[in-house]
Amino acid sequence: MINFIKSKDKILNVLHISGFVILILLTCFGVYQIREENFENIKHVIVNRWELFFLACVLRLFDWILDYYLWRCMFKNFSISFPFIKSIWVYLTQGAGIVLPAQLGRALRGYIITKTVSTPISKAMTAEFLFLLCVLEGAFLVLILSLAIYTNTFVLPIILSLLSLLLFPFLLKFFKPFLAKLKIGLTDNVIRPPFLILFCIGCSIGWAVNGLIFYLLLGGKESGLYLSQVEMIVLGNLFLAICSGIPGGVGIVEATMSVSLHWLQVQLPEIILVIGLFRIITFWIWIPLGWLGLFRLKLYKSVDLKVDVE
Repeated sequence: MINFIKSKDKILNVLHISGFVILILLTCFGVYQIREENFENIKHVIVNRWELFFLACVLRLFDWILDYYLWRCMFKNFSISFPFIKSIWVYLTQGAGIVLPAQLGRALRGYIITKTVSTPISKAMTAEFLFLLCVLEGAFLVLILSLAIYTNTFVLPIILSLLSLLLFPFLLKFFKPFLAKLKIGLTDNVIRPPFLILFCIGCSIGWAVNGLIFYLLLGGKESGLYLSQVEMIVLGNLFLAICSGIPGGVGIVEATMSVSLHWLQVQLPEIILVIGLFRIITFWIWIPLGWLGLFRLKLYKSVDLKVDVE
């Protein structure tokens, strides 16, 4: 029995080390990709639109604070609590895995939570999974309402939005037995309709802010686009990137956003540069912050490199 426990510990340590190695390799891939950005020309875009860029950065900071607050609320809903400072570092660790495909950076953060507080991994992963579902529901709300504003047709989109919000908690209850088979334990206490409805509205604000950031970087009204159009472009392309399975949606987001803007006959000469700048402040900046969080938490000390292999 003792030998079995030692063997199990050895396997867990090997998996732990292997996971970090893969994470490092994917981070190197991300750094390799970002080197292709034309930083000198991007600098000129920032200088020419420094007021809009400054406002975009303020909105990005607000988006981070909002996302962190929602994340804390979700875990409080699961009765998982952290000291304030440690919670910030744990929250940021998602950035270390942001280049993972299909939002798996959230799974990395769920795993890290189990290393920092006494929480079963299934509970932490369930909280992250429910958070992701609410984020997707928030994206759907913004997409529908943006379409309503653009087409000047409000009745049907508003009805769809309200139905989506009201049905969301009940759909989770309906699929609860199926999710339980996947070790996703959603209890009635954590999927309370009032909490989830308000939470999804909070997530939709975050998506709307991201669309506004891109709109400002494009030059606002100078771009010739409506804000509602930009919201749909951002949401549609980011969702496509998530579904593509490509790490971080690298290449997919940039290409599809360029095509979308070209299709809308946007004539700005620096479209590619603006897209690159948008990706830097909303995506690439996550990577150094994520690794900073990992090292501040000293997770590398939980890996025993001297495991007895005999």
